Amino acid sequence: MDLDTLLAQRLATQHLASTPVGVLDVVRHAVAVQSQDAPLARWSIGLRSGRNDDAVRAAIDAGDLLRTHVLRPTWHYVLPEDLRWLLELSRDRIERSMGARHRQLGITEHVVERSFAVLADALAGGRTLTRKQLHPLLPTTAFPAQGQVVAHLLMLAEVRALVCSGPLEKGEHTYGLVDDRVPPSPVRPREELVRDLAARFFAGHGPSTPADLARWAAVTRTEVRKVLPDLDLSCATVEGTEVWWDPRAVPEQRRDDDPRAFLLSTFDEACLTYLPPSYPRLAGHPWGDRPPTYAQVGGGPVICDLREVGVWRRRTGRTTTRVELDLSPAVTGDQHAAIRTAAERLAAFEGRGLELAG
Repeated sequence: MDLDTLLAQRLATQHLASTPVGVLDVVRHAVAVQSQDAPLARWSIGLRSGRNDDAVRAAIDAGDLLRTHVLRPTWHYVLPEDLRWLLELSRDRIERSMGARHRQLGITEHVVERSFAVLADALAGGRTLTRKQLHPLLPTTAFPAQGQVVAHLLMLAEVRALVCSGPLEKGEHTYGLVDDRVPPSPVRPREELVRDLAARFFAGHGPSTPADLARWAAVTRTEVRKVLPDLDLSCATVEGTEVWWDPRAVPEQRRDDDPRAFLLSTFDEACLTYLPPSYPRLAGHPWGDRPPTYAQVGGGPVICDLREVGVWRRRTGRTTTRVELDLSPAVTGDQHAAIRTAAERLAAFEGRGLELAG
Protein backbone atom coordinates (compact mmCIF):
# COMPACT_ATOMS: atom_id res chain seq x y z
CA MET A 1 0.00 0.00 0.00
CA ASP A 2 1.40 3.43 -0.92
CA LEU A 3 0.78 6.61 1.08
CA ASP A 4 -1.91 8.06 -1.19
CA THR A 5 -3.88 4.79 -1.08
CA LEU A 6 -3.65 4.84 2.71
CA LEU A 7 -4.87 8.45 2.95
CA ALA A 8 -7.70 7.92 0.45
CA GLN A 9 -8.86 4.81 2.31
CA ARG A 10 -8.90 6.70 5.61
CA LEU A 11 -11.05 9.43 4.09
CA ALA A 12 -13.47 6.79 2.82
CA THR A 13 -13.51 4.86 6.10
CA GLN A 14 -14.31 8.06 7.97
CA HIS A 15 -17.15 8.89 5.53
CA LEU A 16 -15.44 12.04 4.30
CA ALA A 17 -15.04 10.62 0.80
CA SER A 18 -17.81 8.03 0.82
CA THR A 19 -21.58 8.00 1.14
CA PRO A 20 -22.74 10.10 4.13
CA VAL A 21 -24.38 8.32 7.07
CA GLY A 22 -26.71 9.49 9.83
CA VAL A 23 -25.56 11.72 12.67
CA LEU A 24 -25.66 8.91 15.24
CA ASP A 25 -24.02 6.48 12.80
CA VAL A 26 -21.07 8.87 12.43
CA VAL A 27 -20.41 8.74 16.17
CA ARG A 28 -21.16 5.01 16.45
CA HIS A 29 -18.69 4.26 13.65
CA ALA A 30 -15.99 6.41 15.28
CA VAL A 31 -16.80 5.13 18.82
CA ALA A 32 -16.10 8.65 20.14
CA VAL A 33 -15.63 12.01 18.42
CA GLN A 34 -13.38 14.52 20.16
CA SER A 35 -15.43 17.62 20.95
CA GLN A 36 -13.10 20.00 22.78
CA ASP A 37 -14.04 22.65 20.19
CA ALA A 38 -17.78 21.96 20.30
CA PRO A 39 -18.94 24.00 17.25
CA LEU A 40 -16.29 22.45 15.01
CA ALA A 41 -16.88 18.98 16.48
CA ARG A 42 -20.47 19.34 15.28
CA TRP A 43 -19.03 20.42 11.90
CA SER A 44 -16.91 17.22 11.85
CA ILE A 45 -20.12 15.23 12.27
CA GLY A 46 -21.85 17.34 9.62
CA LEU A 47 -19.05 16.64 7.12
CA ARG A 48 -19.65 12.91 7.48
CA SER A 49 -23.43 12.96 7.68
CA GLY A 50 -24.41 15.70 5.24
CA ARG A 51 -26.71 17.10 7.97
CA ASN A 52 -26.68 20.70 9.22
CA ASP A 53 -25.86 22.10 12.65
CA ASP A 54 -29.51 22.10 13.69
CA ALA A 55 -29.69 18.32 13.14
CA VAL A 56 -26.59 17.68 15.26
CA ARG A 57 -27.87 19.99 18.01
CA ALA A 58 -31.21 18.19 17.96
CA ALA A 59 -29.45 14.87 18.64
CA ILE A 60 -27.70 16.46 21.64
CA ASP A 61 -30.90 18.00 22.97
CA ALA A 62 -32.72 14.67 22.65
CA GLY A 63 -30.00 12.86 24.62
CA ASP A 64 -29.17 10.68 21.60
CA LEU A 65 -25.67 12.16 21.58
CA LEU A 66 -23.74 12.90 24.78
CA ARG A 67 -20.74 15.17 25.34
CA THR A 68 -18.51 14.22 28.24
CA HIS A 69 -14.91 13.61 29.33
CA VAL A 70 -13.72 10.14 28.42
CA LEU A 71 -10.73 8.20 27.01
CA ARG A 72 -7.70 10.55 27.29
CA PRO A 73 -9.49 12.43 28.90
CA THR A 74 -10.93 15.29 26.93
CA TRP A 75 -14.39 16.18 25.68
CA HIS A 76 -15.92 13.60 23.33
CA TYR A 77 -19.30 12.99 21.74
CA VAL A 78 -20.43 9.40 22.42
CA LEU A 79 -23.65 7.43 22.17
CA PRO A 80 -25.44 6.67 25.47
CA GLU A 81 -25.02 2.92 24.87
CA ASP A 82 -21.22 3.32 24.74
CA LEU A 83 -20.65 5.71 27.64
CA ARG A 84 -20.47 3.31 30.59
CA TRP A 85 -18.09 0.75 29.09
CA LEU A 86 -15.78 3.45 27.73
CA LEU A 87 -15.62 5.00 31.20
CA GLU A 88 -15.05 1.58 32.76
CA LEU A 89 -12.14 1.07 30.36
CA SER A 90 -10.50 4.45 30.91
CA ARG A 91 -11.52 5.59 34.41
CA ASP A 92 -8.55 4.34 36.47
CA ARG A 93 -5.90 5.67 34.11
CA ILE A 94 -7.67 9.03 33.84
CA GLU A 95 -7.93 9.44 37.61
CA ARG A 96 -4.25 8.57 38.09
CA SER A 97 -3.33 11.23 35.55
CA MET A 98 -5.34 13.86 37.48
CA GLY A 99 -3.99 13.06 40.96
CA ALA A 100 -1.16 15.61 41.11
CA ARG A 101 -3.36 18.41 39.79
CA HIS A 102 -6.09 17.60 42.30
CA ARG A 103 -3.58 17.87 45.15
CA GLN A 104 -2.63 21.34 43.85
CA LEU A 105 -6.30 22.32 43.70
CA GLY A 106 -7.02 21.01 47.20
CA ILE A 107 -9.49 18.43 45.89
CA THR A 108 -9.62 15.70 48.53
CA GLU A 109 -11.93 12.70 48.58
CA HIS A 110 -14.00 14.53 51.21
CA VAL A 111 -14.45 17.48 48.81
CA VAL A 112 -15.37 15.05 46.04
CA GLU A 113 -18.01 13.32 48.18
CA ARG A 114 -19.56 16.65 49.14
CA SER A 115 -19.61 17.86 45.54
CA PHE A 116 -21.18 14.62 44.30
CA ALA A 117 -23.94 14.91 46.91
CA VAL A 118 -24.62 18.48 45.76
CA LEU A 119 -24.74 17.41 42.10
CA ALA A 120 -27.04 14.47 42.79
CA ASP A 121 -29.46 16.76 44.63
CA ALA A 122 -29.28 19.71 42.20
CA LEU A 123 -29.81 17.52 39.12
CA ALA A 124 -32.41 15.14 40.57
CA GLY A 125 -35.63 14.54 38.67
CA GLY A 126 -34.10 14.99 35.23
CA ARG A 127 -33.03 18.61 35.86
CA THR A 128 -30.08 19.98 33.84
CA LEU A 129 -27.91 22.97 34.79
CA THR A 130 -24.98 24.83 33.28
CA ARG A 131 -21.56 25.05 34.87
CA LYS A 132 -22.28 28.68 35.75
CA GLN A 133 -25.42 27.61 37.61
CA LEU A 134 -23.63 24.77 39.43
CA HIS A 135 -20.54 26.77 40.40
CA PRO A 136 -21.96 28.53 43.51
CA LEU A 137 -23.48 25.29 44.79
CA LEU A 138 -20.24 23.28 44.87
CA PRO A 139 -17.82 23.14 47.85
CA THR A 140 -14.73 25.35 47.77
CA THR A 141 -11.06 24.77 48.53
CA ALA A 142 -8.19 27.09 49.47
CA PHE A 143 -7.03 27.28 45.84
CA PRO A 144 -7.31 30.93 44.62
CA ALA A 145 -8.96 30.15 41.26
CA GLN A 146 -12.17 28.31 42.15
CA GLY A 147 -13.23 28.09 38.50
CA GLN A 148 -10.49 25.51 37.98
CA VAL A 149 -11.66 23.57 41.04
CA VAL A 150 -15.22 23.47 39.69
CA ALA A 151 -13.98 22.32 36.26
CA HIS A 152 -12.11 19.40 37.80
CA LEU A 153 -14.94 18.43 40.14
CA LEU A 154 -17.31 18.28 37.19
CA MET A 155 -14.77 16.33 35.12
CA LEU A 156 -14.34 13.83 37.94
CA ALA A 157 -18.12 13.50 38.22
CA GLU A 158 -18.19 12.68 34.51
CA VAL A 159 -15.35 10.16 34.75
CA ARG A 160 -17.12 8.38 37.65
CA ALA A 161 -20.35 8.26 35.61
CA LEU A 162 -22.36 10.61 37.83
CA VAL A 163 -23.01 13.35 35.26
CA CYS A 164 -22.87 13.86 31.49
CA SER A 165 -24.23 16.46 29.09
CA GLY A 166 -27.83 17.60 28.97
CA PRO A 167 -29.64 19.66 26.30
CA LEU A 168 -27.94 22.82 25.08
CA GLU A 169 -29.25 25.94 26.83
CA LYS A 170 -28.93 28.90 24.46
CA GLY A 171 -25.95 27.12 22.94
CA GLU A 172 -24.34 26.47 26.33
CA HIS A 173 -23.36 23.02 27.64
CA THR A 174 -25.45 21.67 30.52
CA TYR A 175 -25.05 18.75 32.92
CA GLY A 176 -27.53 16.04 33.85
CA LEU A 177 -27.34 12.79 35.79
CA VAL A 178 -25.99 9.79 33.87
CA ASP A 179 -28.64 7.52 35.42
CA ASP A 180 -31.34 9.73 33.86
CA ARG A 181 -29.80 9.61 30.37
CA VAL A 182 -27.81 6.39 29.97
CA PRO A 183 -29.01 2.77 30.15
CA PRO A 184 -27.26 0.41 32.59
CA SER A 185 -24.64 -2.01 31.28
CA PRO A 186 -22.89 -5.04 32.79
CA VAL A 187 -19.33 -4.90 34.12
CA ARG A 188 -17.02 -6.82 31.79
CA PRO A 189 -13.37 -7.99 31.96
CA ARG A 190 -10.84 -5.41 30.79
CA GLU A 191 -9.43 -7.63 28.03
CA GLU A 192 -12.91 -7.99 26.55
CA LEU A 193 -13.35 -4.21 26.61
CA VAL A 194 -9.96 -3.68 24.94
CA ARG A 195 -10.87 -6.24 22.27
CA ASP A 196 -14.17 -4.48 21.53
CA LEU A 197 -12.50 -1.08 21.46
CA ALA A 198 -9.74 -2.28 19.12
CA ALA A 199 -12.22 -3.93 16.75
CA ARG A 200 -14.28 -0.76 16.49
CA PHE A 201 -11.27 1.56 16.33
CA PHE A 202 -9.66 -0.23 13.38
CA ALA A 203 -13.06 -0.42 11.67
CA GLY A 204 -13.73 3.29 12.15
CA HIS A 205 -10.21 4.75 11.86
CA GLY A 206 -8.29 2.24 9.75
CA PRO A 207 -5.79 1.88 8.31
CA SER A 208 -4.10 2.77 11.59
CA THR A 209 -1.59 1.37 14.07
CA PRO A 210 -1.62 0.00 17.62
CA ALA A 211 0.34 3.11 18.57
CA ASP A 212 -2.47 5.28 17.16
CA LEU A 213 -5.02 3.44 19.33
CA ALA A 214 -2.83 3.61 22.45
CA ARG A 215 -2.49 7.37 21.91
CA TRP A 216 -6.23 7.75 21.22
CA ALA A 217 -7.51 5.87 24.28
CA ALA A 218 -6.48 4.76 27.76
CA VAL A 219 -4.98 1.45 26.64
CA THR A 220 -1.39 0.31 26.14
CA ARG A 221 0.28 -0.95 22.97
CA THR A 222 0.85 -4.26 24.75
CA GLU A 223 -2.89 -4.61 25.42
CA VAL A 224 -3.67 -3.82 21.78
CA ARG A 225 -1.08 -6.25 20.43
CA LYS A 226 -2.49 -8.98 22.67
CA VAL A 227 -5.99 -8.76 21.15
CA LEU A 228 -4.97 -8.18 17.50
CA PRO A 229 -4.86 -11.93 16.67
CA ASP A 230 -8.50 -12.21 17.80
CA LEU A 231 -9.62 -9.63 15.22
CA ASP A 232 -10.22 -10.34 11.53
CA LEU A 233 -8.10 -7.44 10.25
CA SER A 234 -6.04 -6.78 7.14
CA CYS A 235 -2.48 -5.49 7.45
CA ALA A 236 -0.08 -3.67 5.12
CA THR A 237 3.18 -1.74 5.40
CA VAL A 238 3.26 1.94 4.46
CA GLU A 239 6.57 3.81 4.59
CA GLY A 240 7.96 1.20 6.96
CA THR A 241 4.93 1.25 9.31
CA GLU A 242 2.46 -1.62 9.72
CA VAL A 243 -1.15 -0.44 9.49
CA TRP A 244 -4.32 -2.41 10.24
CA TRP A 245 -7.95 -2.11 9.14
CA ASP A 246 -11.21 -4.02 8.92
CA PRO A 247 -11.84 -4.69 5.20
CA ARG A 248 -15.55 -5.22 5.87
CA ALA A 249 -15.86 -1.66 7.20
CA VAL A 250 -14.35 0.22 4.23
CA PRO A 251 -17.18 1.86 2.26
CA GLU A 252 -16.94 2.39 -1.47
CA GLN A 253 -15.21 5.64 -2.31
CA ARG A 254 -17.33 8.17 -4.14
CA ARG A 255 -16.43 8.92 -7.72
CA ASP A 256 -18.89 11.63 -8.76
CA ASP A 257 -18.70 15.03 -7.03
CA ASP A 258 -16.03 13.61 -4.70
CA PRO A 259 -14.82 16.55 -2.58
CA ARG A 260 -11.15 17.36 -3.15
CA ALA A 261 -10.79 19.74 -0.23
CA PHE A 262 -11.70 19.62 3.45
CA LEU A 263 -11.58 22.20 6.21
CA LEU A 264 -10.83 19.95 9.17
CA SER A 265 -10.84 20.95 12.80
CA THR A 266 -7.53 20.72 14.64
CA PHE A 267 -9.28 18.02 16.68
CA ASP A 268 -10.92 16.17 13.78
CA GLU A 269 -10.63 12.38 13.97
CA ALA A 270 -9.16 12.33 10.43
CA CYS A 271 -6.01 14.17 11.48
CA LEU A 272 -5.68 14.18 15.29
CA THR A 273 -5.89 10.38 15.51
CA TYR A 274 -2.80 9.46 13.55
CA LEU A 275 0.92 9.39 14.13
CA PRO A 276 2.98 9.33 10.91
CA PRO A 277 2.42 8.41 8.17
CA SER A 278 -0.17 11.13 7.60
CA TYR A 279 -0.89 13.99 5.19
CA PRO A 280 2.35 15.43 3.70
CA ARG A 281 2.55 19.21 3.68
CA LEU A 282 2.68 21.05 0.40
CA ALA A 283 5.86 23.04 -0.24
CA GLY A 284 5.58 26.53 1.21
CA HIS A 285 3.10 25.48 3.93
CA PRO A 286 2.74 28.49 6.30
CA TRP A 287 3.74 26.38 9.32
CA GLY A 288 6.79 24.91 7.61
CA ASP A 289 7.84 21.79 9.51
CA ARG A 290 6.35 22.89 12.83
CA PRO A 291 3.88 20.44 14.40
CA PRO A 292 0.19 21.43 14.68
CA THR A 293 -0.84 23.38 17.75
CA TYR A 294 -3.60 21.36 19.40
CA ALA A 295 -4.26 24.17 21.88
CA GLN A 296 -5.52 26.30 18.99
CA VAL A 297 -9.28 26.20 18.51
CA GLY A 298 -11.56 27.63 15.87
CA GLY A 299 -9.80 26.15 12.86
CA GLY A 300 -7.30 23.59 11.67
CA PRO A 301 -5.62 22.14 8.58
CA VAL A 302 -6.77 22.54 4.99
CA ILE A 303 -6.55 19.19 3.19
CA CYS A 304 -6.69 19.18 -0.60
CA ASP A 305 -5.79 16.34 -2.97
CA LEU A 306 -4.49 14.28 -0.01
CA ARG A 307 -2.04 17.00 1.03
CA GLU A 308 -2.07 19.50 3.87
CA VAL A 309 -1.93 22.77 1.92
CA GLY A 310 -2.43 25.33 4.68
CA VAL A 311 -4.51 26.29 7.70
CA TRP A 312 -7.84 28.01 8.25
CA ARG A 313 -9.68 29.77 11.03
CA ARG A 314 -13.40 30.37 11.59
CA ARG A 315 -15.00 33.49 12.99
CA THR A 316 -18.76 33.88 13.22
CA GLY A 317 -20.95 36.92 12.89
CA ARG A 318 -24.69 37.28 13.24
CA THR A 319 -25.35 36.36 9.61
CA THR A 320 -21.96 35.23 8.22
CA THR A 321 -19.27 32.64 8.79
CA ARG A 322 -15.87 34.18 8.08
CA VAL A 323 -13.22 31.69 6.95
CA GLU A 324 -9.65 33.03 7.03
CA LEU A 325 -7.20 31.02 4.92
CA ASP A 326 -3.41 30.86 5.11
CA LEU A 327 -2.34 28.67 2.21
CA SER A 328 0.85 27.55 0.52
CA PRO A 329 1.71 29.64 -2.57
CA ALA A 330 1.91 26.32 -4.45
CA VAL A 331 -1.89 25.92 -4.26
CA THR A 332 -3.25 25.96 -7.82
CA GLY A 333 -6.25 27.82 -9.15
CA ASP A 334 -8.50 24.77 -9.29
CA GLN A 335 -7.41 23.82 -5.77
CA HIS A 336 -8.40 27.32 -4.61
CA ALA A 337 -11.84 26.69 -6.14
CA ALA A 338 -12.14 23.35 -4.31
CA ILE A 339 -11.16 25.00 -1.02
CA ARG A 340 -13.76 27.72 -1.56
CA THR A 341 -16.37 24.99 -2.07
CA ALA A 342 -15.28 23.44 1.25
CA ALA A 343 -15.71 26.82 2.96
CA GLU A 344 -19.17 27.19 1.42
CA ARG A 345 -20.10 23.81 2.91
CA LEU A 346 -19.11 25.03 6.37
CA ALA A 347 -21.15 28.24 6.06
CA ALA A 348 -24.16 26.28 4.77
CA PHE A 349 -23.83 23.80 7.67
CA GLU A 350 -24.07 26.73 10.09
CA GLY A 351 -26.90 28.40 8.16
CA ARG A 352 -24.93 31.58 7.41
CA GLY A 353 -23.48 33.36 4.44
CA LEU A 354 -19.79 32.90 3.66
CA GLU A 355 -17.14 35.60 4.04
CA LEU A 356 -13.83 34.28 2.70
CA ALA A 357 -10.46 35.92 3.41
CA GLY A 358 -6.99 34.91 2.26
